Amino acid sequence: MLRPQIVAARVFSEEMQEYFAALSGDRNPMHMDHITARRTQAGSPVVHGVHTLLWALESLVANGYVISPLVGIKVKFLKWVYLGDEAVLSLPLGEPANPRTLKVDVLGMPVLSAELLYGEPPCQPDVILESSPDAPLSNALDFSFEDLKDRSGNAFTAKTENILRVFPGISAAIGATAVAEIAACSYIVGMEAPGLHSMFSKLDLTMGRWPQPDSTHAGLRYLVTFQDERFRKARINVTGSSVFGTLEAFIRNPPVEQPSIEAIAAHVVAGEFAGMHALVVGGSRGLGELTAKLIAAGGGNPTITYAMGKGEAEQVAAEIRSWGGRVEVLPYDVRQAPIVQLKELKASPTHLFYFATNAIFRPKKNLVSPAILADFATFYLQGFHDLCLELTERAKLSSSAGGKLIAFYPSSVAVEERPAGMTEYAMIKAAGEQMCKDMNQYLPSLHILTRRLPRLRTDQTAGVLPEREIDPIDVLLPIIRDMRDLAGKS
Repeated sequence: MLRPQIVAARVFSEEMQEYFAALSGDRNPMHMDHITARRTQAGSPVVHGVHTLLWALESLVANGYVISPLVGIKVKFLKWVYLGDEAVLSLPLGEPANPRTLKVDVLGMPVLSAELLYGEPPCQPDVILESSPDAPLSNALDFSFEDLKDRSGNAFTAKTENILRVFPGISAAIGATAVAEIAACSYIVGMEAPGLHSMFSKLDLTMGRWPQPDSTHAGLRYLVTFQDERFRKARINVTGSSVFGTLEAFIRNPPVEQPSIEAIAAHVVAGEFAGMHALVVGGSRGLGELTAKLIAAGGGNPTITYAMGKGEAEQVAAEIRSWGGRVEVLPYDVRQAPIVQLKELKASPTHLFYFATNAIFRPKKNLVSPAILADFATFYLQGFHDLCLELTERAKLSSSAGGKLIAFYPSSVAVEERPAGMTEYAMIKAAGEQMCKDMNQYLPSLHILTRRLPRLRTDQTAGVLPEREIDPIDVLLPIIRDMRDLAGKS
């Protein structure tokens, strides 16, 4: 099999990310905010797809390829490019000076593909263009799927002098106005339609150097023309002074919100967790947040930890306290030594619930990635092991637990189901189960309860398509009760 010819490579940095956001106006937090991005399916900030596209086109020109007269481009955004990833631009072997196709890979996997069309530009469709807004929106709009119907507007479009500074090569080939309007497509999808929960899928544009309108800073008009509720997909028509065509985007599910403590209290017997001092690692969101609320609703005393989401942790704590429950908040990073971090822990825990997590779904080239495996081992093996050892010293002083720490280690059905692309995760969870067995056998001051949790709806697992779901309360509440009962038996 012939290898493609490599044209260029780039590792996208936060500085590059900021530069493109300032240029395009697309400051969707999926790209710009680590805390918000971790609550998306991506799990951490990703590069703007249009930034990757324009870098690829700029790289073609810089390497001597003539992409003129370019009259059309069809692009598929296939996978996310994460900050720190090396993106590799390649062409098929023997591609002429005017390449017809290009591909961008990360770790050998295609993340973007494009088809380039050459010829005479067609006539521009009739449309009344307004001048671009003077400034982009500061926050992405948050529309429901239904509210997108027939939405229209005029997008912020970068000034041509700013485009020329960043993309001089492609601007010389197709015109700075066309480049500005391509960049504005990122703004439309990321900031206005669909906006906050968008995921750019396709771009199909026709372009040409048509007579410019009187305005020297014309905008890009957009109109949502089609929605597919089954796939949460929208199609947007765009028309500018140098491009027209269609964009396609998915509307991601918003971050998973856990039930309020008022709703949770209906599932719990008053006082059933009294005397439980629980350290809930990863309690600022997701299953950890739900566990903390269940314990508090039952009269227990949870301490929730966070590594990044301080505001989210404090919000959970405020909700519990407002309801009348007790809760503490503690910063804690499982990648760091626990002894120093636990100095502010107000009471020795009787119970530990370990919901620390990192980005589960990762791009990789081979079946097993040593880097991913090592990262998972830090979170799900070493982090749990070291924390248990430190807490058992404190648990010896806790008469409530008879000097024994009761810990919960959440394994996963992935151990037996082995879903595609999750080999490292399944391997580490299986290793975690074995580690817990050995810790139970050789550490008398510790008792670990392990359960293989089904796939529950969390920020990372909430995909575009709806799935049959299990109520996490039905899964977690019996576990918390088992943990309570184990303390009585120790």
